[in-house]
Amino acid sequence: MKTERGGAYSEPCTVICLACWARTIREHHGLSRPQAAETTGISFYYLKDIENHRQIPSQEYLHNLITGYRMDDAQARLTTDLCRPPVPLPPMQELRKRISTPERLQLLTRLDPSGIALAYLDPLWNILTANSTFFGLFPRAGAWATDDNLALWSLPPAPEPSPAESVLIHPDREAHWFVGTLRGAFGRYRDSPHVASMYEQLSRNETFKHHWHNDIHVSHGRCTQQPLHLRDPVTDQPYTLNVQLTELTDVPEIRGFLAWPRTDAPL
Repeated sequence: MKTERGGAYSEPCTVICLACWARTIREHHGLSRPQAAETTGISFYYLKDIENHRQIPSQEYLHNLITGYRMDDAQARLTTDLCRPPVPLPPMQELRKRISTPERLQLLTRLDPSGIALAYLDPLWNILTANSTFFGLFPRAGAWATDDNLALWSLPPAPEPSPAESVLIHPDREAHWFVGTLRGAFGRYRDSPHVASMYEQLSRNETFKHHWHNDIHVSHGRCTQQPLHLRDPVTDQPYTLNVQLTELTDVPEIRGFLAWPRTDAPL
């Protein structure tokens, strides 16, 4: 891909690109190009060039797009990423080596007696390593049928049944979040062959296709204000977890997933 900031560019439309994202978010707001030009302060022809792979916006116009379309922080980050060259995604084997420090491996087992789940994931939800509590919460998440991938565990290609259905109380709500995180990751690492492969598999899931094509939600993490509601597969009793999903400061290609019981959240 060749790019020139503020100038002409050519980018193949892969899983996600600036042109299709700019068009999608405009249409989501129900705006014609003339209306969008008035809303953003960007000319009709410049917007048309952005949406047809012929222009990357300058910093000023990038700001206009973000504010004119009232993007939240996650959407703004995705838009900025799509204005930049894609970032290479290291292979899982390399990421596993980076995360396998004695301190982090010891932390995995140290949290098990307290019932705290910890996993290290790549941006595409591949499980790099996790403790026993994590796999207890998400049965079959590490099975061969799900490719050790939590998104495929929740949204498997048809006709595979979803192992998540037995434990997620709000599966569609969680699918919406999974798709939002993948939209952000796909944008940043869009040239990776792993992205294309992951998208191909997920596109055989109707729930994924619905959220991918019908909303513009983007997420790069999760905080305790968004608890996870589960059902014990043995007792069928509901329970709630606090969840945090954050990028590691020293290895930004890896996310730390932490979950622990919460007793004060309604289902």
